[in-house]
Amino acid sequence: MTDPGNQTQARQTQAGQIEAGQIEAGPADLGSMADQAYAGIEELIVSGTLPPRGFVSEKQLSAQLGIGRTPVREALKRLEMDGLVTIVPSRGIMVTEVDIKLQLYVLDVRRELERLIARRAARYALPEERERCRGIAGAMLDAARSGDGMRFMHLDQEVNQILDQCARNPVAAQTIRPLRSLSRRFWFQNHHTHSGSLEDGANTHADLMLAIHKGDVEAAAAASDRLMAYVENYARATLRYPFGDMAAP
Repeated sequence: MTDPGNQTQARQTQAGQIEAGQIEAGPADLGSMADQAYAGIEELIVSGTLPPRGFVSEKQLSAQLGIGRTPVREALKRLEMDGLVTIVPSRGIMVTEVDIKLQLYVLDVRRELERLIARRAARYALPEERERCRGIAGAMLDAARSGDGMRFMHLDQEVNQILDQCARNPVAAQTIRPLRSLSRRFWFQNHHTHSGSLEDGANTHADLMLAIHKGDVEAAAAASDRLMAYVENYARATLRYPFGDMAAP
């Protein structure tokens, strides 16, 4: 097994060489490092390690992630477009606040896209991908039973990744990515106030994963709708926002 510390050191060395111009980075290298930087910073934001309205610098993030400042800068541009950070001249990078109305607007759009992705995933998943879906379902239920919110969050990200991989629609995957990040941050920062939220979330995610495992397109669509209903009910219970059954204005 590769030592994670050695991996981080290797990334730091490569990133430093690229930054210093000692080695040339191709587009694939920069793209891969920017993706790593995006995933790392997104997790820091979603988990609350970087709190709303908190400031951080490119240099700090580069050091913390072990990734050069160029891919970190590219990742921050994407995160700003996704609504998770704001780049403030002369002050640094500020993590955005959770917006009450925005959360419900996000869910309106997510519901339609998630159903599309679920249908396609059930239809186009390969045999090994279907087995992975079954494994993720079991792991999510285990995480809920043990009350491990951080593991649940990582598995939630795996669910998103396998859905996009199986659906084989890069436009849908790119469109839904920022919406999921906003929802994940909201859920993670509030789940401790909801009794049974891990168990409920695990059950709805597991139903979706098992429907894809079976290749049942209609069951996958129905499970996706139940998952989005759970997320919306969770959001409304957290926010106690007076929309009731009416659409957000």
